[in-house]
Amino acid sequence: MSKNPAILVIDDEPAIRESLTRLLEPEFSTHTACSGIEGLTMVDLIAPDLVLLDMRMPQMSGLTILKKLKENSKDIPVIILTAYGSVNSAVRAIKLGAADYIEKPFESQKLKQVVRTILKRKQDIEELSSQLGIVGKSPPIQEIWQLVERYGPTDLPILLQGETGTGKELFARALHQVSKQCKEPFVPIDCSVLPESLVESEIFGYEKGAFTDAKKSKAGRLEWANGGTVLLDEIGNLPLSYQAKFLRVLQEKRYIPLGARKSRSLDIRPLSASNIDLGQAIQHGSFREDLYYRVSGVIIELPPLREREGDIKLLARYFIEKYGRKYNKQALEISDEAMDLLSSYRWPGNVRELEHLITRAVISAGKTILPEHLLLHSQKEILTSAGNGKRAIRLELEVGCSTEDPIDLKKIKREVEEKAERLIIAEVKKKRASLNQTELAKFLGIDTKTLRSKIKNDSCSR
Repeated sequence: MSKNPAILVIDDEPAIRESLTRLLEPEFSTHTACSGIEGLTMVDLIAPDLVLLDMRMPQMSGLTILKKLKENSKDIPVIILTAYGSVNSAVRAIKLGAADYIEKPFESQKLKQVVRTILKRKQDIEELSSQLGIVGKSPPIQEIWQLVERYGPTDLPILLQGETGTGKELFARALHQVSKQCKEPFVPIDCSVLPESLVESEIFGYEKGAFTDAKKSKAGRLEWANGGTVLLDEIGNLPLSYQAKFLRVLQEKRYIPLGARKSRSLDIRPLSASNIDLGQAIQHGSFREDLYYRVSGVIIELPPLREREGDIKLLARYFIEKYGRKYNKQALEISDEAMDLLSSYRWPGNVRELEHLITRAVISAGKTILPEHLLLHSQKEILTSAGNGKRAIRLELEVGCSTEDPIDLKKIKREVEEKAERLIIAEVKKKRASLNQTELAKFLGIDTKTLRSKIKNDSCSR
């Protein structure tokens, strides 16, 4: 089998198929199909690296074929071949996920260069995914990579939203790596761990003598990131007074260190991340609406692990191999029962929780990871107490909606999940009053930062 990238040409004109085959070989391994039906069958048979797709064909149009490829989760770049004057159709194809379009009659060298560029971009994304340790082939993750590829090279501010542990910082790093600022610094600022008294000095820096202990000047995180990318992680935790100041920095592209008399110019690509719904935070008065619109030029929603079909097994095997090497257990296996247990769990802490669990399992297992190696102490306690009924939590939720208007099931699902979370946290806090916040977070299977955000938002909504 050829090691050259495989290209599938789907076109009903024999002359086009022949000319493209002559043009692309021997640099590429070229396959052809004369109709949409044959083309879709060939996609399943040869798994091409790229598809050249004619826009106008009898029986099944190029747009229909493109839709079917996306519906079947085929993460294959598609170049649309369109007749002169049909640019509007090509633009529709781009919106549906096509990588590019070329007008007929096409210039041979231009087409070849576009093919090379797109295949190189695909290879770069795969290498970047491996480099950052982002594992996943599910449709939701493929869509995220498409957004990274599309918006990373632009100057648009991007907001990454998702539950804790979904990989927001990793994808922020991916956005930086494909950006024009990739050779400059990437500086994350975790807004959830900065005490309010230190926010200004840490982010904006300070001059010598700005306060009693300022014996010399100190550069802030913004100065570190100048020319590069700054990530405001958990931006929803940034105090309101500093939200206003940061908004001004983004608008004016200048900042003033604490104690300084003159502003300094700033050239940064702003990225933000949040594990809370900033729209709700705006309604609660804890986040500025004007700042939200400034940082959310593009919003990328990262899917929770429970919605990434097939990725749990891929991630589990990846972490078993990774920590097997680290702890000298390279031949470690996992039983089918243990894998089924991982697949059936909802993973409130997402990929981070899975990684921590697999790490402990690798350390404690012999030659094979069994179900008993996967139970956390907190999970054992919850299962036991729920079984004897002494400490079980029963939830009764009231959810209402009108049948006169269209129903948004996703919105209702989010509301139910949020209500259930609030009730469970409140009940566990009541019944486990002796636990501090760190212990409570561990008991609930989430990290302390996430618990702090949830408690803060709950108190704001009252």
